[in-house]
Amino acid sequence: MLYRSFLISGVLILALFANAQYRGWSVFSASEEKTPPGTARGVYHK
Repeated sequence: MLYRSFLISGVLILALFANAQYRGWSVFSASEEKTPPGTARGVYHK
């Protein structure tokens, strides 16, 4: 019985993470910097 509840909860958590990944949700919403196109992104970019 305990094994089945762990299995169901694990599958449910994985499904929630997969849904969040598909929709583009992020825990850290400000982690990605949006730079305008045409700007230098790195040291070796000239």
